[in-house]
Amino acid sequence: MRGYLAVTPEVLGDFLRTGTHNFSTAYATTRYFFEEYPDVDEEEREFELSWLAALDSKEQQGSEICLGFVLAVDLSGKQTGSELANTIELVSELSWTQVESLLVSDNSEAELTWYANQEIEDLLPQWTA
Repeated sequence: MRGYLAVTPEVLGDFLRTGTHNFSTAYATTRYFFEEYPDVDEEEREFELSWLAALDSKEQQGSEICLGFVLAVDLSGKQTGSELANTIELVSELSWTQVESLLVSDNSEAELTWYANQEIEDLLPQWTA
């Protein structure tokens, strides 16, 4: 299952350095989300969930002028718990090896820039400076 994690630059850096992190929830296509948007294709659902995570990231940082950071991760069934409307509870720590990509929102438009997992370490200093 693909999940989207709302992260701050600090959490992103810690996760990258340690290789593991405990997250409480991930945005995911839950049955409730799917039922609410039955006519939306998978790509649109994935974008909507990642956009919600980007907004959550911005809120966590407490600034209206900040970037929103979203990690796209592959979740195993044993890592997931209860489903809510558009999130799923995470019941065990995640490994950096589960990270597929980073999505970044750099303005108020519903747009996200995609970065490969391998690019994150090189780009992180510009986001934490």
